[in-house]
Amino acid sequence: MSTQLAFFLTADAGALSATCFVPDEVRGAVLCIPPLVEERKGALPAFVQTARALAAQGIAALLIDLRGCGDSDGAFAEQDPEGFERDCDAAWSWLADQFPNVPRAALGLRCGALLALRLAARRPDMAACLLWAPVSGPDFIRQLLQRRMVNDMVAYGKARDGRAGLEARLRAGGCVDLDGYPVTGALYAWLHALTPLPCPVPLCVSSGGHDPRTAETCAASNADTASLPVRYPPFWNTVGHVDLAALITASADWLAGCLSGPSVAAPALALSAQTAGAELITLPTTDGVVRAILNRPSGAPRTGTLFLHGWSGDRTGPHRLFTCFARRLAARGDLCLRPDFIGRGLSDGTASQASIAGMADAARVALAELRARLPAGAPVRVIAICSGCKVAVTLAADDPGIDRLALWSAESMGDLRSAATGLRKTGAMLLTYARKLTRPETWRKLISGKVQAGMVTKALVKQETRSAAEAAWENGVLARFRAFRRPVLFVFGGSDPDAPGSRAAYERYCRSHGIPHQTRLIAHAGHSYYGEAWTHELFEQTLAFLET
Repeated sequence: MSTQLAFFLTADAGALSATCFVPDEVRGAVLCIPPLVEERKGALPAFVQTARALAAQGIAALLIDLRGCGDSDGAFAEQDPEGFERDCDAAWSWLADQFPNVPRAALGLRCGALLALRLAARRPDMAACLLWAPVSGPDFIRQLLQRRMVNDMVAYGKARDGRAGLEARLRAGGCVDLDGYPVTGALYAWLHALTPLPCPVPLCVSSGGHDPRTAETCAASNADTASLPVRYPPFWNTVGHVDLAALITASADWLAGCLSGPSVAAPALALSAQTAGAELITLPTTDGVVRAILNRPSGAPRTGTLFLHGWSGDRTGPHRLFTCFARRLAARGDLCLRPDFIGRGLSDGTASQASIAGMADAARVALAELRARLPAGAPVRVIAICSGCKVAVTLAADDPGIDRLALWSAESMGDLRSAATGLRKTGAMLLTYARKLTRPETWRKLISGKVQAGMVTKALVKQETRSAAEAAWENGVLARFRAFRRPVLFVFGGSDPDAPGSRAAYERYCRSHGIPHQTRLIAHAGHSYYGEAWTHELFEQTLAFLET
C-alpha cells in the first residue's frame, strides 16, 4: 500500500507544488525532475505512472513543479534560470530529511535529465541517476525555435521571424514567445550552458530513439552506465495518451535494483498544503480521489469559478492558461477551483477510465465543494477548454443555477458535430506528415524501418472517434441544455481546424433555443492559444464577459 501526499515545498522564498508517493515500508526514494515549458504537461502522466510503479516496489517518489511552471509560484518570465537548480537542491534536501536512512536516486526527462546530472555532481549522497531522452540546452532551444516557426507557418502561412533573428533578439537580452512561454535572454544564455556533466554515480540512460548525441555524451561520462533499450514516442510533445508501460517497468526495475536498502517504516510527514494564495485539496468520488487546487483571494470571495481542463490535459491548462487566469481572477476576489479529472494529472485512476460522463461526475463533486466554500448566494461560473466544454455544458444542463459559462475552443457535441470535423482533422494530420516527408531524417527513418507505421495509422485514421452510444448520450445532454438561460461565451482560435464547424453549430443551437450567447474569434490563434498575444486577448475577452 502507498499514500499520495500533495504539499508545497519551500525553495528560496517561493513555494513549489509537490506530490510524494509514499509506500508503507520504504527502502529507497527517487526525485523526479520534470522538463521545461510545455514539455512538463506531456511528461506528468509518465511521472505519475512511474511513481506508482516505484511505490509498489517500496520506493518513495517525489514529483515537483519547477518555479514558474505548473502550480508552483511565480511567472515563468520572471524566474532566475539558475533557480531551477536551487529547486532541485531544495527538493533533494527535503527527500534526504524525510527519508534519511534509505538510498536515494534522481530521474530526469529532457532538460530535467541535465538538471539531474548537475544535481548528482553536487550531491555525494545520491546513489543512482536515470535519464530519459536527455537533451542539451542548445539543442532544446533550437527545437523550441523550430517549433515556433512551424506554428507561425500554421497560423500565418509563413514564418514571421527566422531562427537567426529570434536568436539575435535573445542574445541581446530580449524576450521571445516560444511554446506559449516568454523565453528571456537570461534563460537562453543559461540553456546554452546546460550541457552534460560527468556523472559520479551509477547511471542509466534511455534515449528512446531521440537525440542520441546527448544520450551518448551522457553515457560516455561514466564507466558505470546502463541503458534501457526501449523505444517510445516523444510523449512530452504528444497530444493524447501514450502507452509507456515498457519504459516505466524497465525504469522502475533498474531503480529498484540500485536502491536495495533495508525497508523502514514510512515516516509521519508534517506537510503544508496551503500558501497565502493557494490550497491543495482532495475530493473523494466513486471512481477515486480527485486532486485539485484552490486559488484564493486575500479576503472573503465574492464569486466562485470552476475550471475544467481538456481530454489529455490537467488542471494547469495548456501552457499554464488555467493557472495564470485563476490567479488573476483570485486577485479580483474569485475563489477558483481547478481539479484534475480521474485518470488525469495527479488524480487517481488511469487514462483508460476517462469518459465525458465520468469527467462530469467529478466536476459535480468539485462544483459542490466550491459552493460549500462560498458565501450563500455567491454566483459560480465555469471556464472550460476543449473537451472540458462538453463537461461544462453537461453541468449546466442539470444545474441552471450556474451563473455563466466561458467555453474556450469548445468541441461540438452529439449531432452538432459535423462529419467534416474528422475529415478536417485528418487533413491537418496529413499535411503534417507531408511536411515531414520533405525532411531527410524522415527518409532515413523510413529506410531503416524506424517509422512506427501503427502510430501513424492511429493518428490518421483513429483520432477523435466516438461510439454511437457516446453521441446519443451527448444528444441527451443537449436536449436538457436547451433550458439554460444564463450567458454563454464561446471563444475560438482562427487557425483551429475545428473552429468553423463548432462555432456555426453552437451559434445555430443557441439561437434556436433562446440561449443568450456571444462568440469571439481570436485571429490566427490555434486550438490552445500558444502565444502571448493570443493568451492576452483570450483573457481580456473572458474578463470582459465575466464582469459584464
